Amino acid sequence: MPSQPSIQFDNITIQWIKYFLLQHGVSNASKEVDWFIRYTFNIQKHLLIDQEFIFNKTQKYILKDFMQRRISQEPFQYILGTAPFYGRDFIVNKDVLIPRPETEIIIDILLQKEKFDNALDVGTGSGNLAIILKLENIANHITGIDISVPALNIANQNMHRFNIKDIHFICHDFLNKDLSKKYDLIVSNPPYISHLDYKNLEPHIKNYEPAIALTDYSDGLIFYKRFAMVLKNILNPEGMLLLEVGIESTQNSIDSIFKKYHFQTIWHKDYNNNYRIVQIGYE
Repeated sequence: MPSQPSIQFDNITIQWIKYFLLQHGVSNASKEVDWFIRYTFNIQKHLLIDQEFIFNKTQKYILKDFMQRRISQEPFQYILGTAPFYGRDFIVNKDVLIPRPETEIIIDILLQKEKFDNALDVGTGSGNLAIILKLENIANHITGIDISVPALNIANQNMHRFNIKDIHFICHDFLNKDLSKKYDLIVSNPPYISHLDYKNLEPHIKNYEPAIALTDYSDGLIFYKRFAMVLKNILNPEGMLLLEVGIESTQNSIDSIFKKYHFQTIWHKDYNNNYRIVQIGYE
């Protein structure tokens, strides 16, 4: 790995930090610097208008660490320790996937439905989906499962962060172990990147976010096949399954997977007008 450029702190200014990061490939440098300084140092926004803001010695060391991590392509959310999802800030680290805006479409869809009694979030990660289901009053009783114990630790931290006490986060290997209960609602953002595509991911994703949350190490369809196979055992007759999908080219394949088991599919588009969420129910 090439050596990192030296960061000097003589007469450091906010403007200089933004310029440095921009020159080293951080395209959103201006906003990131403002967010980081405001969040980390609890400095109000109007004070940052002064680009000659004076930093003390401790702040400079913190900024140096931030800058070095960003030019190494570590995601901004991991450095900050939080990521936004549906208007709330969730604790995140390298043990969990960074929540994406596209996943919020699942919540948008559900807010147009009747309230559910019980819900299951498969591959809960940071717990963002499960927690929003509770905060938006979409379901009464919620369970989140994940194979990763470190991820579940973050999910529990987020549950306490929002002063929620009744979501059950459980370690469970969904691909290899059966569930013993049926649910009215099941949601999931499964690992849908194929092993081939995973190898070609951008470094800021592949080198930092957990591979187990990104790829099934196969064709990207393993989780959809598993859902189709076990769905009659875990979904109530009037229930609904909502799954995020990676790329539109898998639409026909996913339709075929579920129709083989006599389920019907309804597709929902994302903010870029691409099919992103598949809704599955009984025929």
